[in-house]
Amino acid sequence: MDAPLVSVNVSVYNHEAYIERCLRSIASQKVDFPYEVFVGEDCSTDGTRALLKEMAKELPPHFKFLFRERNMGGEANDADMLFRSRGTYLAILEGDDFWTEDTKLQAQVDFLKSHPEYSAVFHRCVIVGKDSLPTGEKYPECPREEYTFKEYFYCSMPGQIGTSLIRREPYVAARKRFTERSCYQRYAGDRRYAFILLSIGRVKSLPSVWSAYRHVQTGGSSYSATVRVDEEYARNEVQFGRTLVSYAEGCDNPEALRAAKLTYYRTYLKWSHGRIAPFSRKDCMRELMAERDWPAYLFSPIRWSAVLVMRSLLGRGVTL
Repeated sequence: MDAPLVSVNVSVYNHEAYIERCLRSIASQKVDFPYEVFVGEDCSTDGTRALLKEMAKELPPHFKFLFRERNMGGEANDADMLFRSRGTYLAILEGDDFWTEDTKLQAQVDFLKSHPEYSAVFHRCVIVGKDSLPTGEKYPECPREEYTFKEYFYCSMPGQIGTSLIRREPYVAARKRFTERSCYQRYAGDRRYAFILLSIGRVKSLPSVWSAYRHVQTGGSSYSATVRVDEEYARNEVQFGRTLVSYAEGCDNPEALRAAKLTYYRTYLKWSHGRIAPFSRKDCMRELMAERDWPAYLFSPIRWSAVLVMRSLLGRGVTL
């Protein structure tokens, strides 16, 4: 096969009921370029592996199935597929999500080819449940076509990860720098993904709805299905903010650094008082007041809350 222009990485774990639709939505793409698909099956405990072995007999050879010998965990599974990828562009799709438009990849490739200043292009999605029907939920998508650090602070996303197409090599290099500075154990991967992409180029958010995101809060293996808001979560959220600041300090991008600090101090203040408070308010205030722009950081929780409340009243998705 010719060198692939696009690599599509599919992380799979206990997706027996959904994986066929996911892979067929990839196979149905109408494109004028070669692409490769890595399917990382991470030792599912249901019938996912048996189903994939049957599908492997009929899907084209550019679908490459990686049947793990032991459970690697989502992060390691994704990292291995990323290491194997050869495409100029990268798309990521979870095994329970699917694309709804067969020209999605072609349209996004055409956009990135003609807009070299962009690191990524996203689009919108519909949220579905276990039955693959819309739930009525709204994904916290960027309300504008240009995603910015300001929107990052307000916890909007350029789109769900499965809607994205990105430039692979710049992302891999930036992801490595971010990981080297990481001081948290577990946090939502889409937050890291969006910040990294903004740090290396502009990010487009197309208004088209070309994919379905399955939001299952019980019985699933995703971050949203397994996360618990407790002291460990609080520590990870603040440590993630510290990682953002450390990474942004090496980016030579004042806008990135400001967004990182706004995010960090918002969460630090949040978890230094109340029922769950693993951090000292005194320590938080001492660190915050040493910042030149301390008033903005001090009032960041109020600003953040006000905007999200307003967006919620306007009927926009603000969180999941």
